[in-house]
Amino acid sequence: MSGSVTAFVAVAAALSRRTLLARGVLLLLLQTGSVFAHGGYHERIASLTAEVEKNPSDPLLHFELANLHGQHGDLQLALQSLDRVDALAPGKFLTDLLRGDAFLVAGKFAKAKEALDRQLVSHPECARAWLLRARAEQKLAHDPASLADYREAFKRTASPDPDLVQEVAGALATHGCEKEAAQVLDAGIEKLGKIPSLLIPAIELEIARKDFDAALRRVEEARRDAPRPEPWMARRAAVLAQAGRIEESRAAWKALAQHLDSLPAQERTSYAMSKLTEETRQALATLDSPSRKAHIGPGK
Repeated sequence: MSGSVTAFVAVAAALSRRTLLARGVLLLLLQTGSVFAHGGYHERIASLTAEVEKNPSDPLLHFELANLHGQHGDLQLALQSLDRVDALAPGKFLTDLLRGDAFLVAGKFAKAKEALDRQLVSHPECARAWLLRARAEQKLAHDPASLADYREAFKRTASPDPDLVQEVAGALATHGCEKEAAQVLDAGIEKLGKIPSLLIPAIELEIARKDFDAALRRVEEARRDAPRPEPWMARRAAVLAQAGRIEESRAAWKALAQHLDSLPAQERTSYAMSKLTEETRQALATLDSPSRKAHIGPGK
């Protein structure tokens, strides 16, 4: 799991321990992929260890400690803390979810799958468990099962973040499901907006499928919405070259060169614009060379 529950510590102080043990609260937090940790790892470990020594019968503290140990790769300490949670509050915490995550971090993928299998029997609504099991199955080369679990994780996540969208789409595309991967990216863009981390893989998928017109439409939409149009102008020129529309590509690169030349000196000489100017120059030189290539673009 990654990130933090920013208000959890403050909320915890105001809630009773009985409320904190409620399955619904824990399930909500864990489905978001959030971590109970607050502050640096060693600082948090020291703080939690001191709290556990003062309150050895508090299962929540052991649960938090298990999570920290697991994320840091201290598998045995994580498992010991989770066993203690189960002894103190049987069935109240999603301990197999953390076991699965800890095994994944430790590279024990079969063990991770076993723990997550158990968690999904008792809590099939936990999207995080589907995602972690998909990763474990991917590592075990159980490709059909992994893809099925990625689909389930995405379906069960009401508010997916860009990382999840990219991960699910990437897994689908890697195994030949390009059309479905594109649908996942489109769904993510619809929910999260036209952010580059989703637009770029969507464009790359369209190019891979040789749907250049769709890629160009998406690039143009991104250019219109972007605070800086120059990177998208370069991408349009590159896609035109990839589509074999060489003269249009040359014209697009020249238009970009003229645009860059017209910028105020402070903008034109920035690192990003200087780099783009050099890439534009190289692209035009390649297009004008006898051995011109169709696949030309920024960073190539």
